[in-house]
Amino acid sequence: MMKLEYIIFWILILAAIGVAIWLLIGSPTIEQGLLMITIFIASSEILLWKTLFKIDKKTAVGFEKTKYEIQLLKKDLNQQLNEIKLLVKK
Repeated sequence: MMKLEYIIFWILILAAIGVAIWLLIGSPTIEQGLLMITIFIASSEILLWKTLFKIDKKTAVGFEKTKYEIQLLKKDLNQQLNEIKLLVKK
C-alpha cells in the first residue's frame, strides 16, 4: 500500500505538469502559471527532503547501535587476550 506522502508527491508532480500544459494552451497568465508550477515543485521537494531526512535518521540510529556492539566485542576480545597473555606467562 502506498503512503499518503507518495500519493501527495505524485499529485503535486502531475499538477505541475498539468499547469505547464495549460500554459502551452494559453489559459493562465505566465506569471500565474509559473507561480503555480513553482509552488507544486517546491511542495514536492519538501516531501522528498522529509523522506530523505527520515532515512538519514534511521541510518544514524543503525550506526549507533552497530558502534555500541563493536565496542562490546572489542572489550570482550581485549579481556580474552589478557587472559591468554596471563596463561602464556605461567
